[in-house]
Amino acid sequence: MSYLGQMMNSAPHPVRSLRQAGAILRARRVAQKLSQKQLGEMTGTAQSTISDIENGVVSVSLDVYLRLLEALGAELSATDRIGGRSQF
Repeated sequence: MSYLGQMMNSAPHPVRSLRQAGAILRARRVAQKLSQKQLGEMTGTAQSTISDIENGVVSVSLDVYLRLLEALGAELSATDRIGGRSQF
């Protein structure tokens, strides 16, 4: 199964890069049959910015990312890496 295909289910997905974060947003948007323009209108985000986020070429503020996730019915969470050590 492709990475995008794996993201279509509701299981948590590790995000360790801008590209992975963008792919998750794209998969959720496509699954909900929304265009980038429609998502932009829902969140006050330019379509071009959504394109850049989905392609992993731009870093946006956490506020923007959270707005996009909320509009797509998702949320951000943090977990320890399996086999990793806590940084705190």
